[in-house]
Order: sequence, then C-alpha cells, then structure tokens
Amino acid sequence: MSRFSIHSQPWLSHLCLILMGWGTPVFAAEPIPIPVPPPEVNTVIPIPVPAPEVSTAPIPTLAPPQLDSSRERLPVPSDPIPMGFVGSDRAMNQLPPPPEISNADSAILAPVAPKTWFRVIVLDLREEDVANQERLRSLVPEVVPITLGQRRALQVGSFRNEANATQMRAFMEVNGFRAEIQRLP
Repeated sequence: MSRFSIHSQPWLSHLCLILMGWGTPVFAAEPIPIPVPPPEVNTVIPIPVPAPEVSTAPIPTLAPPQLDSSRERLPVPSDPIPMGFVGSDRAMNQLPPPPEISNADSAILAPVAPKTWFRVIVLDLREEDVANQERLRSLVPEVVPITLGQRRALQVGSFRNEANATQMRAFMEVNGFRAEIQRLP
C-alpha cells in the first residue's frame, strides 16, 4: 500500500481549501510592496515654568489639640463584663443568670463522680508507622504515648466532660484513626 500525501498532488491541496470553505484556491503570487512613510519628527518645545515664590513670613506654630475628656481611654470594665454596645440600656450589658437545674433535669444527666475524667486514646498505631504518627500529631499536637498492659497507645485528649471526649473520638475516627474513650476515676 502506497503512502498518499496532499503535498504530492498540488491540485489536491487546492481542493482541500475549497472543501474546507476557504473559497477559491489562491496560487502563490508576488509580494505586494506596501510603502511605509518615515516617522514624523517630533520637536520638544520647552514650556517656561515660573520660579516658586519664597515667603519670608515665619511659619506659625500650632498648639496641640485639646482632647475632649469623653475621648480619653476607657477604663477596664469590672464585673459583669459588658456584651457590647447595645445602647443606653444597662440591663442589656449584663450577662443573664445561669439557668436553674431542677431535679427532673438532673435525673437525665448520667451519674458521674465529680472527679471523673475521660481520656481518648488511639489504638493500633505501630511505632514504626511514623507517617501516621506525624499525621496524628498534625491533628492533635499534644499526643501522649501510654502503655495499656502489653499494648502501646497514644492518648489524644483528657476531658472532664464525656461529650467533649465523644467529639474527640469522632474527630479521630473521621480522620482514619481507631479511637476509644476510657473513664478514669
């Protein structure tokens, strides 16, 4: 089978131009000379600038502005700290009292000893797995290595509140680490 090229057949290249919608074929022609006029010569005309007027009158000294007494530094607020500008209503600048907990509300809360702590540990992270240890430290910089019997683990948090410990465990699991919560006496 022979190779076929449009360059080997001069009439075919013109046919391609016509078929592609580029109009009638154009054969090579002599270049058309286009006269280029010489650049215009610009002359710079100097514009006279008058000399600045020098005044011999003394420059008046200005006294420092008097500060309005209401614009002085504000004192540090005492208890209760205001919440922000809410107009002249002083009651709006006060923190609300804490809500009262009834006996019915306290029955809903899990019975927890007052000094109970919850720690979140990451399991199954081998010592030689440096990449995952670095990734864990980038998420939680205060990681503490611990030993649980024969196992090594990494403690990523210690909380007084079980809800915070649950949030940390969920954060670890979302980021690909197997974590558990341990209740400490």
